[in-house]
Amino acid sequence: MHAPGREHNVKRRLRPAAVLAALVIATAPIVAAAEPQDKPPERERIASAIEGGLHWLADQQIKEGPSAGSWPCPHYETATTSFAGLAFLANGHVPGKGEYGQVVTRAMRYVQASMTPDGYVGTRGDSMYVHAICTLFGLSYLGMSENPEEEKELAAWCRRSIDLIVEAQKVRKRPSEQGGWRYSPYSDDSDLSVTSWQLLVLHAARQCGYEIDDGVFQAAMKYVNSGFVEVEGGEAGFVYRPGISKDPEPGVSGAALLLKSILEAEQDEKADKALALLRRYPPSWGGRQYKGYFFFDTFYMAQGMFQTSDEDWAAFAPANQRVLIEHQEGDGHWGFPQDNKLQGRLAGEAYSTALAVLILSLEKQYLPMYQRQRKLF
Repeated sequence: MHAPGREHNVKRRLRPAAVLAALVIATAPIVAAAEPQDKPPERERIASAIEGGLHWLADQQIKEGPSAGSWPCPHYETATTSFAGLAFLANGHVPGKGEYGQVVTRAMRYVQASMTPDGYVGTRGDSMYVHAICTLFGLSYLGMSENPEEEKELAAWCRRSIDLIVEAQKVRKRPSEQGGWRYSPYSDDSDLSVTSWQLLVLHAARQCGYEIDDGVFQAAMKYVNSGFVEVEGGEAGFVYRPGISKDPEPGVSGAALLLKSILEAEQDEKADKALALLRRYPPSWGGRQYKGYFFFDTFYMAQGMFQTSDEDWAAFAPANQRVLIEHQEGDGHWGFPQDNKLQGRLAGEAYSTALAVLILSLEKQYLPMYQRQRKLF
């Protein structure tokens, strides 16, 4: 495994913490009556739902012992902790300050301590998903600490994690799978879902000032674009395993749209047809378009719509907000749709709650991965 040999090169992002924190409306975690279906939820209701979720997450965080900073869950502890930490950052709550400052600080300490000597932050060696999610949390946290030594340590931590992603892309693979990533740093195959998370990390890293060779992005986007298919009946979009999977999927197509929007200069015909696919599947609490992964796929589709099309986002966002708000529990947390697969449930309800908050917070654009800006080759 590659050991990073370069010093970090990080530009400090300006974060008007006081302004951001003031935008968060502190209300009790309640669920109001359903909105009429022909109008978007009121902003106060969205803010109340977000604050309810954050309040529940803060209350559920483990405060003492070896798991301090994490949340109770059967599996994927570091990923769930990172999603929860990102949910607070996405709403202007910075480390060590304000009502939730210590929640964010504890979460980062837990995740940071989980890195292995070779720079891996995955789960039992088999989850580049987890590695990417944790790295996104680190990159989003970077620039917020008032302690220069802690900041330097985190910057080096992020560099090691980024370098592992770059090295994992170089593993020898079949030509049809080159440029992508899969479950392990040593995987000799790829899929578009795992690849999307690694590219989100690398894009966020560039926004934070890390130097990454253009060839890494070019190879990855060649792989992503190879996943576009058109099938009989006129349906077109992106598949989970380019060269292997046959049918386009809404969630994967949302992830591809996001990547193409932030990493390519122009919107092409593939993006237009993928958008048309997403229009066929209005938001709902579960359903076949999510393939049992409601929160993950909604996260993909929301970002794809947001980055690609103002018109489609204007139609998608209110419907998606209604679905989430109407299924929030009275104590502020979110459970899972009935058809959600067991694998998602293993991450626990801190995972579902954090992702619901992240989806509802997208328009604030506080996180590097949410910001509407392009990085051209």
